[in-house]
Amino acid sequence: MKIFKTLPAALVVVIAVAPCRGVFAQVPVIDDATLSQATKTASNTAQIMSSNSDILQTVNRTLAAVTGNRSTSEIAGAALGSGFSIGSAPDFSSLLSGQMSWGNLGSFGNTAATILNGLNLVKTLSGQTGNVNLTRGDKAYQGLVNTATALTASIAGTQSSAQQRSTAFQAVQGQIGTATDIKGSIDQNSQVQTQTAQTVNELVGAVNAGNAALNAEQVRQLAAEAATAAFMTYDAGQVSFVGQ
Repeated sequence: MKIFKTLPAALVVVIAVAPCRGVFAQVPVIDDATLSQATKTASNTAQIMSSNSDILQTVNRTLAAVTGNRSTSEIAGAALGSGFSIGSAPDFSSLLSGQMSWGNLGSFGNTAATILNGLNLVKTLSGQTGNVNLTRGDKAYQGLVNTATALTASIAGTQSSAQQRSTAFQAVQGQIGTATDIKGSIDQNSQVQTQTAQTVNELVGAVNAGNAALNAEQVRQLAAEAATAAFMTYDAGQVSFVGQ
């Protein structure tokens, strides 16, 4: 009691209050509203991360579907049927000049030559064999023979390729719709469009061959008319009478 009497009054108050402060500092405080909001935020964040993962997988699948190489080699030869092409026919403009270029007719050219040789056609109309002595009618006749030979070979080749083309397009028809993704479907469609264009080009070539035949006939008629005109021309200096 003597000790407390000698201490200042303020120090006694501090000693008395200090233990009380230490007891109240250990009491935990929980904010229910903050905890609930934090829980919702964590749940939403987890959902967003899961959604982002799904989007990334979808993007990767889409990228794989529209990129990469797709083989369409099985469709590439459909238009020609892996056979004869009208582009292999000789140049019809050269046939009328007396030159016979077989081009790439192959066996079809041999077939045409056999057919024409079987007709036992004469070499020239005038009987002349030298190129210098050939008449305009002989040259037109040779152009007709060459054109007929080329057309015969082209017709045989076109008939053969038409059959092969039909088979090839039937095979292509069975492949339509079998692509596993967008890129494969687009590539197949592009290849079919290309083969269609080649088929149309073959048709144009066939029409040109028909025009070449008409042109050869026109040349023959012109040569015949020119020969007739020359024959009917009167030249008094070359007239002679028998007995004078």
